[in-house]
Amino acid sequence: MNVNTKTRKPATSGHENGPLKAYFPIFVLPTFAAFCIGFIYPFLRGIYLSFCKFRTTSDAKWVGFSNYIKAFSDDGFFHAFCYTAIFTVVSVIVVNLLAFAVAYVLTRGIKGTGVFRTVFFMPNLIGGIVLGYIWQMIFDGILRNYGTSIVLDSRFGFLGLIILMAWQQIGYMMIIYIAGLQSVPEELNEAAKIDGANGWQSLRHITIPTVMPSITICTFLTLTNSFKLFDQNLALTGGAPIAFTAEGQIKQTEMLALNIYNTFYSNANFRGVGQAKAVIFFVLVALIALLQLRLTREKEVQQ
Repeated sequence: MNVNTKTRKPATSGHENGPLKAYFPIFVLPTFAAFCIGFIYPFLRGIYLSFCKFRTTSDAKWVGFSNYIKAFSDDGFFHAFCYTAIFTVVSVIVVNLLAFAVAYVLTRGIKGTGVFRTVFFMPNLIGGIVLGYIWQMIFDGILRNYGTSIVLDSRFGFLGLIILMAWQQIGYMMIIYIAGLQSVPEELNEAAKIDGANGWQSLRHITIPTVMPSITICTFLTLTNSFKLFDQNLALTGGAPIAFTAEGQIKQTEMLALNIYNTFYSNANFRGVGQAKAVIFFVLVALIALLQLRLTREKEVQQ
């Protein structure tokens, strides 16, 4: 007697997914509505207001591209962009190098690894405003001995922002790097040792290429966080000191987000200009972040 040993797949029909499809809009609609109300509508409304002159959103009058012309002709905005760009480059390098170094040490099997991870991560839990005021008191206490203050010298203001950013962000990036380092196959390192590779060669040719996904994520986060830095800048220096030029005054440690804030709230007649700056700011950060993701993802190694 011939027996058919092939396993027959149970017949399926679309009726099993029927209830899911029927109730799908019920589950999705609240979240989608909240997303539209909380993000899509304000975003589109903000773009419209950037072409208007307004004191409140209800009395907006269309003025075309005049707000953008004023934004691009503002020396303070250009200075804030250059200052933010330099700060971002330095902070991305410092934060990622130190975070990777700390993560690499903590994955070498030293004692008390869990305690060190907790200690390094804790600054990330403190709000930016609080950190700004705390570090302002620390820096002023040190600089008082030299007859100056962090708000009187732009060099100390820049250095203070870098230290504050690194102190807050290193622990968070460290966790991501630790996850990446722990995913490196041990067989690759053992094979490299057998072939005579030293520690630096293994790190350069095996570890770093393997953890490129973590490097991509951390670089993206530090880059966008640096460009969007606001509360720490507001609390630590407030943009001070002020430099006076022929065109007006420029706040030397004022970053882009703080410049937009000051433009929007310093004078009600310039709120349209502040909104235009915000749109420009969004486009700049989006383009730079997308470029960074493309460049770093090209170097990722498929395991």
